[in-house]
Amino acid sequence: FPQKNYRGMPFPEEELPLFCYAGGSLLVRDKLRNLSVPRSFGFVVKNERGDSIYVSCLTFMEPLTKQRKQELNQLSMRRRDTSLPHRIHCRKTLERRSIDIFGAYLVGFDDVVTFENKTICLVGRYPYWTETRRFLTHLHLLSGSSSDIPLERNISHLLLSVPVPKPGGQCVLVPFSTMNEPMA
Repeated sequence: FPQKNYRGMPFPEEELPLFCYAGGSLLVRDKLRNLSVPRSFGFVVKNERGDSIYVSCLTFMEPLTKQRKQELNQLSMRRRDTSLPHRIHCRKTLERRSIDIFGAYLVGFDDVVTFENKTICLVGRYPYWTETRRFLTHLHLLSGSSSDIPLERNISHLLLSVPVPKPGGQCVLVPFSTMNEPMA
């Protein structure tokens, strides 16, 4: 969201992945109980006119879905045709054949699961670091809940309906259903 660039505020398409996934995209095999807490961070990108674009991010680990696993397997098959080291790795992996725990409906707390890192970002003109971190945490909590309201509705409400507070003026309170305190 949004599907188009705003005039005077182009989306930093090239810079965003470099900073959001500075360590690269990761697949991690670990037990569910060892899952790390979401990590938030921010950075500033300057556009060609010298304007600052503030980006707040929340990075978290999520279990790899069957569909995503199939997509990665297809990419791996294509890469196997062009890369000798990858071909050798695939051959060794096929020999070891591990059990697929995604066939089960429930995953035990001590079962080893494959996780992938994901990042959600909020791009804006103002450095509201604390507030955007709270909002991203709210979105992350909502994504795992059974809410009837789509995530896009929460995003559009904040970005299009909530007024931007004026410096030195009254603050704007936005209540969150997943947190005890509102965003101020």
